[in-house]
Amino acid sequence: MDPDQIKTATALVGATAIALFLSRPKKAKNPFTRDARTDPKPFEYSKEARNAIIKGTSGGYLKRKVEKHTGANGEFDAIMIGSGMGALSCAVIMAKAGKKVLVLEQHDQIGGSLHSFHEKNFEFDTGVHYIGEMKNNTAVRFLFDQITEGQLQWKDVDDEYDTVVLVDDKKQDKDSLNVVDEHFKKGTTLPSVQVSMRSGKEATIQSLLKTFPDEEAAIRKYYKLLAEVRKATVGFVGIKFMPKWLASLMIKTGVVNSYTNYFKLAEKSVTQVLDELTDNNALKAVLGYNFGDYGTMLKDAPFVMHAVLVNHFLNGVSYPVGGSSEFAFHMVPVIERVGGKCFVNAEVQEIVCNSSGAAIGVRMKKDGEVIKAPMVISNAGLYNTAALLPPKVSPKFDSMLTSGVQNGVGGMSVYVGLNKSNAELNLKGKHFWAFWTERGKEDLDKVTSDYCDRSAETCADGPIPLLFISFPSAKDPLWDKKHPGKSSATIVTFANYDWFSKWEQGRVGKRGADYQELKDKFKDLVWKQTVALFPQIKDCVEYIEVGTPITNKYYLRANKGEMYGLDHNKER
Repeated sequence: MDPDQIKTATALVGATAIALFLSRPKKAKNPFTRDARTDPKPFEYSKEARNAIIKGTSGGYLKRKVEKHTGANGEFDAIMIGSGMGALSCAVIMAKAGKKVLVLEQHDQIGGSLHSFHEKNFEFDTGVHYIGEMKNNTAVRFLFDQITEGQLQWKDVDDEYDTVVLVDDKKQDKDSLNVVDEHFKKGTTLPSVQVSMRSGKEATIQSLLKTFPDEEAAIRKYYKLLAEVRKATVGFVGIKFMPKWLASLMIKTGVVNSYTNYFKLAEKSVTQVLDELTDNNALKAVLGYNFGDYGTMLKDAPFVMHAVLVNHFLNGVSYPVGGSSEFAFHMVPVIERVGGKCFVNAEVQEIVCNSSGAAIGVRMKKDGEVIKAPMVISNAGLYNTAALLPPKVSPKFDSMLTSGVQNGVGGMSVYVGLNKSNAELNLKGKHFWAFWTERGKEDLDKVTSDYCDRSAETCADGPIPLLFISFPSAKDPLWDKKHPGKSSATIVTFANYDWFSKWEQGRVGKRGADYQELKDKFKDLVWKQTVALFPQIKDCVEYIEVGTPITNKYYLRANKGEMYGLDHNKER
């Protein structure tokens, strides 16, 4: 910064402090006045005991159950629509401030994408694969410790937490698939280039240099940019704490760019930044590998989004001991201890508003009853929230729904139960990002876009270009006790919602032979590609199921079967 910028930034900080002081709300209980951590209790193995909490301590929604738990004024302090991580975190923090929150979940289990399911003696997570910044008393770890009161424990994942697998594929057609078939039938490993991301910046840099020894300047410049984004993000978060009028003024006048360069960095896509760093297509593919963690093509995603994620994983990743259902299991009791309640099978039909457009409650789909509260918080996503609002209010959302906002890409998951243990199959608690793309011409944007633009009927003409492969059973230290002699795999990829949309009105499990045939087509394709990389698991399948974009829509109310809500494009 030059002297003028320093003066400007100093003035802004002073103005912010004054504005915050003048606009401060009425004094309320600080939810973090004391350290809420307590000694971890023994893990609860009983499925019945766990379901008593995760499936709602009071079970499904009924009007009389709500009335039994309303506050002194016949109302809860707030109503929360949805029970994902954002909803539960908000509800817990409010509970710690003494507020009674009513959490309404349309599914039969609390947690949203945090929930897990059981089939044929196997357990599968639906959304949590790994989380960064759980080491060294970070702010993220502090928050998780406080909202779960120290009960949620973490296991560090393998030092090489992500491995990028580049499979040479010149044609993306049936000839390419024949190569996969050959290795699948022989039980041999498909040749590939593999590069691992490791815990710690320098460890990862050295891993990259083993494969790209001539690209040290580009690699180190990339990590320098990551550090620049980390610094800029602090200023961006600071703006979020400012009064809206001040933040808007700073943005409209451009003064914000003297406060943080986050917005300038956000103007470039990941592809643009990588193109400026190097001409080596394989290196660009490796540096951009985990765009599947936020679900936006590299050419559309702002580099800052990508950098924030890479920084999040920079010092290694962790996994919740016991699986993803542990989040809700330890958060629901905190909400209910002060008079809040969490109900499942509680779908909201409408957000009820007064004549001025302020939300005053919700109307339940089950019985049409209205539950009132002075505050309504929606964790249902922008499109779903807009649809819940009455016509006189929803037009206010029109500008939001047209300003670079669109649904994210659909997701498909394949859940596999294996009849041998992690040790028998030599499975590791790491993650593999496998790409089928031509050697020397690696272009993740092109192969992924081409795949999503194809018709469902032609998808078997070539390998799926991106597979995220993990073995959750190898990450959970309690797995062997819960499921002895067994292990699990989860494979995730993109899928076009339109491939399956004509069956979305059908009942789960009864969508017809054509739908099942298409699911089986993808299942076989994904499994062949996975076994071609991990031949030891070929003949060990005891259970396998596919979740499509319409599965996501049914269970998670994902508008177009997306995995991450709204698309994270830079225009947005």
